[in-house]
Amino acid sequence: MLLSDKSLAPGTVIQGVKHSYRVVDVLRRDGQGFTYKTMASVNRSGSVVEVPVVVREQMMVRCSARGEDGITVVTPDDIAPTVNSCLEAFISSSLERANISKGCPWIINVIEAFPANNTYYYVVEFLDGDTLEEYVKGMGGRLTFEQTRKVLSPIFDAVRTLHTHRAVHADIHPRHVRFVNREGEMIPVLFSLYATMHFSDRGVMRWSLPPMTCEEGFAPPEQYNAIDHFCPQLDIYALASMVVFCLSGSVLPDSRSLTEERVRETLPPTVPETIVSALLNALHPDKSVRTSTVTKFREELGTFQHTVRPQSLTLIDEMSRDEKTPGWLKYIRGFCEKSRFFRKFVN
Repeated sequence: MLLSDKSLAPGTVIQGVKHSYRVVDVLRRDGQGFTYKTMASVNRSGSVVEVPVVVREQMMVRCSARGEDGITVVTPDDIAPTVNSCLEAFISSSLERANISKGCPWIINVIEAFPANNTYYYVVEFLDGDTLEEYVKGMGGRLTFEQTRKVLSPIFDAVRTLHTHRAVHADIHPRHVRFVNREGEMIPVLFSLYATMHFSDRGVMRWSLPPMTCEEGFAPPEQYNAIDHFCPQLDIYALASMVVFCLSGSVLPDSRSLTEERVRETLPPTVPETIVSALLNALHPDKSVRTSTVTKFREELGTFQHTVRPQSLTLIDEMSRDEKTPGWLKYIRGFCEKSRFFRKFVN
C-alpha cells in the first residue's frame, strides 16, 4: 500500500488540546508518518478564525493501519512494542523541540503537542515566505559576504541554541530556512526539526530514532553512517556549506568526495583568504579536526554576528498587532500567547 493511502483525507479534523486542525494537504510523507498543512480554528462567541499551521502525525505506515473511522491508528499486537518505542521517541523529541523553540526567535514556533487518535501530534506555525534557496536566486544568484552574514548569523544562533540543549538539527540546508514577517521585518527562521537528535549531558543519544536522511552537499561524511554520540560538527559542516551556497549560489558536491580545491573553485575569487580558511576548517572531512562549535566558527569568520533580536511572534500575533484589527482578533492574540505550548506536557 502506498504511503499516501494511509494519510488523513483533506477535510479531516484533528482535535488538539488548544485548537482543532482541519487537514488541507499532505506536505511530506515517510515511513514514520505524515506532515500536513492544516487550518487551525479559534472560536469566540460564535466567530471562527482559521489560521494555517503545520501538523506532524506519528504513524509507522508499514506497521499500522487506520481504524474504521479513517482516523484512529491501529497496530497489530505482535508489532506493537516496536511501534510504541518509536512513538515514545517521537513524544519525547516533540516536547524537547517545544522547549528549545521557546528560547530562540530564529527557530520555528511550536504551538502544541498532544496525544489523540491512538498516536501523537506535533504542531508548528506555517511559514509561507521564500526559502533561503529562493531568496538567493532572487538576489541574482549569490550574496555578498555582508548579505550572507545578515541572513545566516541568526541561523547560527538557532543552531547554537540547539547545541546548548544537547540537540543536533541534522538536516540544515537552504530549503529548511524560510523568511517570515516579524513586526514588519523579514527574518530567517530555521525549521524542519523532525530530524533533530537529542543527547544526554554525557553525550549519549537519549532515544533511538529512524536513520537520518542526507542532503547532498550539506551532510558531512559521518552522517552517512550511524551517529550515537553528540556531534555538533554535523551541523557545523552544514552551516559552512550554507555560507558557501550564499556566497557562490552553488551547492558543494557530496562530502565524501569533496576536496579543498573544489571548495576554492566554488567560492568567488573575491572572498578573503581568512574566510576561505574558516570555511575549509568547518568543512574538514574528519570531524575530529573540523571546527567544533558555532562560537569558534564565528570567531574564524570574523564579524559574523548580529544585534537584532525580534520577538518570536506567530501569524496570529502579527494580525493582532495591526491597529485596525478588530477586538476579537486581539483577544485571539492573548489567547494564543497563553496557550502557545501544551503546558501539561512541556512544563
